[in-house]
Amino acid sequence: MGRISYIILVKTGDKKLSGTDSNVSIILHGYIGIKTEELVLDNFFRNDFEAGTIDSFSIESDVNIPQIERIELWRDTLGVSSSWYVDWIEVKNQTTAESSIFPVFRWIKENFHYCIQHLDTSLSQYDKYPNQRYMELSEKRNAYQLTVKIENGPAQVHD
Repeated sequence: MGRISYIILVKTGDKKLSGTDSNVSIILHGYIGIKTEELVLDNFFRNDFEAGTIDSFSIESDVNIPQIERIELWRDTLGVSSSWYVDWIEVKNQTTAESSIFPVFRWIKENFHYCIQHLDTSLSQYDKYPNQRYMELSEKRNAYQLTVKIENGPAQVHD
């Protein structure tokens, strides 16, 4: 069997400074424990991952994953603008014509491997990646610390 073709669509958010010049990599994971090698998302001679754009990447792998369960996504620190906000990623297996959507809707930190489930919906007690969830919640708690500025008043975000 030859190489398997995948089309990967990445929607970068339209928030301020949401685009990136970093190197972005992905690993596709199947339901029965199979996975691809590290796949680098890059279109040569093109400025990928600009704010508000949908980038398409044609990728080949020796591994055929008929239905993709999850993706592992990360970026490095290369480039002037390395922060990156991703809305969603869609992966299409060209052999099976199966398509999987991965709602990301978060800022991607450098050198952290994000694991995103297909359709990524679960109750917190059933989350498959509790360490990732804990890290993201801790960052939000630190960013939005509350304080009471007026006695008996509502809590407000600390300055």
